[in-house]
Amino acid sequence: MSSIPLVLLVDDKPDNLDLLVNYLAECGLELKVATDGEQGLELAAEYVPDLILLDVMMPGLNGYEVCDRLRNMPTTRHCPVIFMSALTDTDSKVRGFDAGAVDFISKPFQRPEVLARIQAHLTISQQKQQLRLKNQQLVQLNKELQEQVNKRQQVEHALQLADERLSALSRQEAEHWGIDAFVGDSRVVAELLEEVRNLQQAPDTSVLVLGESGTGKELVSRAIHFGSKRKLSAFVAVNCSAIPAELADAEFFGHVKGAYTGATSDRSGYFVQADGGTLFLDEIGDMPIHLQAKLLRVLEDGIVTPVGGRQSRRVNVRIVAATNANISDKIRKQAFRQDLYFRLAGYQIQLPPLRERLSDIPLLVDHFLTSLGRQMGKDYPTLTPQALLALQQYHYPGNVRELKNLIEYALIASRGRPIGAHHLRFVDLSAEQSAVDLPYHEPAKPHSNTESAEALLMNYANNTGRIDNNTAQALLRVDHGRASYLLKKLYKDGKLQKQGQRRWAFYIPA
Repeated sequence: MSSIPLVLLVDDKPDNLDLLVNYLAECGLELKVATDGEQGLELAAEYVPDLILLDVMMPGLNGYEVCDRLRNMPTTRHCPVIFMSALTDTDSKVRGFDAGAVDFISKPFQRPEVLARIQAHLTISQQKQQLRLKNQQLVQLNKELQEQVNKRQQVEHALQLADERLSALSRQEAEHWGIDAFVGDSRVVAELLEEVRNLQQAPDTSVLVLGESGTGKELVSRAIHFGSKRKLSAFVAVNCSAIPAELADAEFFGHVKGAYTGATSDRSGYFVQADGGTLFLDEIGDMPIHLQAKLLRVLEDGIVTPVGGRQSRRVNVRIVAATNANISDKIRKQAFRQDLYFRLAGYQIQLPPLRERLSDIPLLVDHFLTSLGRQMGKDYPTLTPQALLALQQYHYPGNVRELKNLIEYALIASRGRPIGAHHLRFVDLSAEQSAVDLPYHEPAKPHSNTESAEALLMNYANNTGRIDNNTAQALLRVDHGRASYLLKKLYKDGKLQKQGQRRWAFYIPA
């Protein structure tokens, strides 16, 4: 709509048009005139007036027909129409309103009435047009807002799915690494679980986990993390003894591109990766002394700076460290910083070796039989009383990890049959363990005669149904190489068949 209102006058009488033009000449309006209905429709379609004054009685198309057509044209359907007529009967006026008119002006014209009605309907028309524009803007705004809402809902849905997946993963991790993963009903296990529960409620306390290899130090550390409010953030496990000294800084604190040869891009260090979660420092006793000082600084101020970088970052990380080393001895030998020890040992847990909780072995055995059997597709694997007795009499230098390996090996070796003592491959073959390690009589001295050695191996294999390198070494009192040679020779001679690969390899009678 232009700033000057446009009024279209349609009348077949030139005198009426002249009179109306005179009335409106000084009203600040733009005027268009038509002398019949057809011309009025053409001008209305071309200019889209703000108001139309339309005579009712005209030759050709009368006013009612013109008004009806205007209402059916998309461009003019909103143009207000005032009928001009000498007809004053009610039926004529009702017919006009039915056709779409907004008002009537009676002939002969009265100037004040004409001007008042035109001004009133122009104002109404302008307000309606402004309202339509506002509505269009609101519709467009509502459409844009709806698009934004849809996008936000999609993002929120994606975030919800991601959060659900993360929560599901956290629940799985918590189930896998939580307190339920501890098997045993001995007093020492009960006390350990109580300590873990207490530490789960103290998510900012540093923890030092001590114990022999295989006692479950990482299991305890993961249970502390996944049972705490940090469980939705990362648990980053680092083996301190496996990191080259020259790369330790970059591994822990990250590096920027070009910091050193081979640094082709920026990389986050372990502290940044574990931000909000837990950094598990395994074998902390083997950490280089120069790195201990830098670790101490980060623990004190929570700020890390990548190698080659100038911009530091504050991190919120819980430290859980573990070692099987004698930290006190290392401190005395100045191989471990005392101040770092006190910083790490906000709380200290000592894990018991398996030999100090032998009453838990039946439960542990049952647990490993079930879990490993499920992984291997073996239903309800069983253990003979002789095998269980052998397991209870062993001293487990490798602790729970060794027991798990024993059960895993036995499940494979038994090939679905009940696990007997001869399926247990104990690593420690010391004299005091020989009665447990091998169910058959061992020779008193090493066998150097190949034929008699082969005969002994074949006799053992025929009696038990299988033989492996460790058993051959124990039977013959020879080293690994000699036992391997004899077994391979029997295999090439067609007397034995090889089963499995590498550490799981064993032989059966051909």
